[in-house]
Amino acid sequence: MDSLTPTDPYLKQVTTLGDTHQVVATEDILNDEGISLVKQGTAVNSSLYDRLVRHKLLRPLDYSLTAADVVSPLELITDVKRLLRNEPELSQAVETQFIQRDLLTPLGHIQLEPPLAFKLTVCREQCPQRYQHLLRVSLMALNLATQLCWTSEDKQELATAALFHDLGEMHLEPSLFERSKQLSPAELRQIYAHPTIAYLFLREFPAYYPRISNIVHQHHERLDGSGYPKGLTGNEILPAARLLGAAEMLVVIRLEKQQSETSLYSTTEVLKLNAERFGCDLILPLVEAAKRIDDATPTLSLAITTNQTVLQARLKLLVEILQGAAAIDTEEGTDMAHFVSSQMRQVMEMANRCGVVLNTSTGPFDIIGDDEQALSELDALVREMIFLVQSAVREAQRRWIKEDIPNEEQSPLAQWVRNTELALYSAGFQSEAVAETL
Repeated sequence: MDSLTPTDPYLKQVTTLGDTHQVVATEDILNDEGISLVKQGTAVNSSLYDRLVRHKLLRPLDYSLTAADVVSPLELITDVKRLLRNEPELSQAVETQFIQRDLLTPLGHIQLEPPLAFKLTVCREQCPQRYQHLLRVSLMALNLATQLCWTSEDKQELATAALFHDLGEMHLEPSLFERSKQLSPAELRQIYAHPTIAYLFLREFPAYYPRISNIVHQHHERLDGSGYPKGLTGNEILPAARLLGAAEMLVVIRLEKQQSETSLYSTTEVLKLNAERFGCDLILPLVEAAKRIDDATPTLSLAITTNQTVLQARLKLLVEILQGAAAIDTEEGTDMAHFVSSQMRQVMEMANRCGVVLNTSTGPFDIIGDDEQALSELDALVREMIFLVQSAVREAQRRWIKEDIPNEEQSPLAQWVRNTELALYSAGFQSEAVAETL
């Protein structure tokens, strides 16, 4: 595996951890020319950052360090139990008659190679929100696998992959995940790289390669080809990777977003809209989990009020985007044209099922009137469709459009992609695609 670059922000996290926890070099830390930078047995802390950051390391830091109170399977169980006690919605979502057997036992039997145990420790101490995300997704994924009657062996692989699936994000600049930040195509490509970063690390260990590493690599792939990093479709995607992606989606939209960002009425409808991306076999148990969450929080939905003016503006934006896509000549026969056309066709079909007619932006309101629940559901569905448009636009940019090509030299389709991205950002939808990657 290629060694980490000197600018890797993970180095800052590791050395900062040493200021509050005992972090010790288990071997000499060498640069890529074999020169020793830190001797075996040395305590590593932020005082060593400047020395290390100037060099490309021969091996990733995780191979050369250990820490006090490193994460162990027993501590994973303790942390999971604490999370379930502190988050009633999560506990309700993964409700199972045999929680010890179905959820805790697979997590307790995860094989933690020392470098992975160290990396998880850094994550727990320096990035607690990401660590808790890993645990939530692990629990949700195991819950889905239990509902689908997966074997113990398959659930064990799934638990391990789920625990590691977003560790690649630790090597990305934290500013990339700021919700108010507009990301350049180059910055988006960094975010899209996080499954590959984790895969390259995991494949070095026989215990994790090829099955677990490939599950992690594919957890953002989607059945319809709209995912990344390879744009796989259908049976090219491992079932465990597909399930892991579905579990993460529910965790993000229902357990980790603020109440103001998503409607408590409409989670199930949003999940159903994603059936073509994840498969109906996974959407059905996801819907059941979402319903259990809603049953546990019946009074929270009363606090949500839909702003009809904002909803109308979102609906108008969606209609204009879809009309623009329908007017583009996609007969050029390129992969990009085929991809964008198929993605927008799916969104148009979703819009039709929701009663959104492309030649008017007011039709649904004539039927809904002032029904708060119906307005809330429509609002969430419109935002989900806009998110799907945004995902398609950014995937098209990642795969085909180079950021250094002037707009006037692009095809009409490429210009539509760029203009749609700009319109979405101007309307405040910059962070929606980033949110799904967390």
